Amino acid sequence: MKAVLVDEQTKMLVLGEAEEPTIGAGELLVEVKATALNRADLLQKRGHYPPPPGASTILGLEMAGVVVEAGAETEGWQPGDGVFGLLPGGGYAARVSLPAGMAMRIPDALSFEEAAAIPEAFLTAYLNLVELGGLGAGQTALIHAGASGVGTAAIQIARELGARAIVTAGSEAKRQAALALGASLA
Repeated sequence: MKAVLVDEQTKMLVLGEAEEPTIGAGELLVEVKATALNRADLLQKRGHYPPPPGASTILGLEMAGVVVEAGAETEGWQPGDGVFGLLPGGGYAARVSLPAGMAMRIPDALSFEEAAAIPEAFLTAYLNLVELGGLGAGQTALIHAGASGVGTAAIQIARELGARAIVTAGSEAKRQAALALGASLA
């Protein structure tokens, strides 16, 4: 299958061939329609962020696509379902094995490209604001780097929860972007 690979000699990204992924119980085989680029991908390319043991060495930690095959113990998923998710690697390939526990259905209102841009930033922001921080309606969150990927996601999550977002930003343009997303103060 086609995949974007890191050339070992030049460290440049090249289009090449990779082995088709296989799936086991609890995994989905997904035809990738869109992927995203984030800081972890850049660090991995430079050799500063190794993939976890057993993960694909192909870059790409988030993607969106269509389920081709659903392994055992993936109740509710079937071929043809639109899916997006965070994965340990492989998102820059034509097909990827995605743990079903990291898979989310693509809402009808989103394109593959829009869905692929969500997992890393929004799940990081949600985990920290809601799961760990317990943010809810009427509360206030201080969000540093409000114009970053995670920062813009955090502003939108706070807004949707009915919380107030106070944001730091490094320039007037970034401050205005944060305010446009719903920050109460930037």
